[in-house]
Amino acid sequence: MALGKELRQKAWSRFIDSVVWIADKRPVMRFLVGKAENRLWGSIVETRTDAIRPAQELKYYFVRNLLRTTENHLAKGIMSKEVFHKMVKVFVRNVFVEDMSQREIVREKREDAVYPSYIVISPTQLCNLHCNGCYASSESSTRNSLPYSVVKRIIREKVSLWHSRFTVISGGEPFFWKDNGKGIIDLGRENNDNFFMVYTNGTLIDKEMAARLADVGNITPAISVEGFEEKTDRRRGKGTFKKIMAAFENLRQAGVPFGISVVAEKGNWDEVTSKEFLKFYFDEQGVFYGWLFQYMPIGRSYTLDGMVTAEQRLEMFRRNVWAIKEGYNYIDFWNQGVMTDGCLAGGRNGGYLYIDWNGNVMPCVFIPYHQDNILDIYKRGGTLDDVLYSPYFKQIRKWQSEYALGKPAQEKDNLILPCPIRDHHEAIYNILQSTHEVGPADESARECIEDESYHRGLMHYDQMLREIIDPVWETEYKSKLNNKKP
Repeated sequence: MALGKELRQKAWSRFIDSVVWIADKRPVMRFLVGKAENRLWGSIVETRTDAIRPAQELKYYFVRNLLRTTENHLAKGIMSKEVFHKMVKVFVRNVFVEDMSQREIVREKREDAVYPSYIVISPTQLCNLHCNGCYASSESSTRNSLPYSVVKRIIREKVSLWHSRFTVISGGEPFFWKDNGKGIIDLGRENNDNFFMVYTNGTLIDKEMAARLADVGNITPAISVEGFEEKTDRRRGKGTFKKIMAAFENLRQAGVPFGISVVAEKGNWDEVTSKEFLKFYFDEQGVFYGWLFQYMPIGRSYTLDGMVTAEQRLEMFRRNVWAIKEGYNYIDFWNQGVMTDGCLAGGRNGGYLYIDWNGNVMPCVFIPYHQDNILDIYKRGGTLDDVLYSPYFKQIRKWQSEYALGKPAQEKDNLILPCPIRDHHEAIYNILQSTHEVGPADESARECIEDESYHRGLMHYDQMLREIIDPVWETEYKSKLNNKKP
């Protein structure tokens, strides 16, 4: 079985290498996309007789949208052929074909093996903005950063240990990070077998930086917006929106694909899920993909009042499903747990873990509590593997398994509500209370864990979510298995 998968993986890799040089010709590209869509529908939807059909359809639409957007952006000239070649060889071949195949082969030999798909690293807390509600509490006076040598070692270890060549860089502002004269561009160039997505405020992406991104070819920036100009500037500072529009233009001219990162809260959720928003950013500005993060009450000036209500969240879910089906690569990080079998945290198979500027290793960007520190692990001769099997991470993966991950489709709990800290706050609170040597990453995290009204408020919020969204999960998703006749 493993040998057959390895041969298929090598065949796919050779095929990708052979077609990449002709696929940027539009008639050929259109033909290949059409063929790929037919194959994908069969493999993702029709053959999965043990799965929840609406969830599989959304997975298909997501991959289809990536293919169609690539074709469209090549035709418009806002993705350069050189960057396209690099994306296919690194992202499609390395990340999607070879890494996924290798992880499956290894797991067949060892069922208890854990292999995250990617990692999120924040190499610096330094930022030139001072945004309300920043999860990282970043600003210009925060100087904590990781050495370049440590970040590079983390990336090489995850490749060798986990067959993982997708890396997410967050912050702080990643383009401010420098150590021994090296920064994000150098990281991409020296790890050219990896594909990097960088969350950034976009204000440092001038023409020169865009040209450098095009030259390295394996980095895509995800630029933060809060809606249109008024709401973006209200949170990020006057004039920020105009700087973002300039960054978009610089990236389009250089042919670098870019995305947006959006935080939805009570004051802007309607705007950032509207058809007008999608049309402006995706159709007019040439955004390739978007991530929608619902406000999580952690970080600077955290407040439960900023979260969307249960009714608003359900409406966001319905709008996001519509957007995906309509062809927009816009994914709601919380609501679309139906596409990922739930929570991705804790280094689960197919998931990720997070390392901050102090070296603290956390299950998720939005769970600011840690047991291990990668700098300490390296000092005592350990590796990234050491953090995967800590009692803390094992407890989180145990909860994921009991909730949905790996369970038969008809036994999965509500995947529209996948998050153990925000949608099932009692779960993470109990884990934090029962696991020894777990501590807060910063002062605001300490305040949260000691704030009883905070915990009571989130648990009440979860009850409201269940009342509103559980019936939708039961009737529109869980009951619609592929092996059930309509």
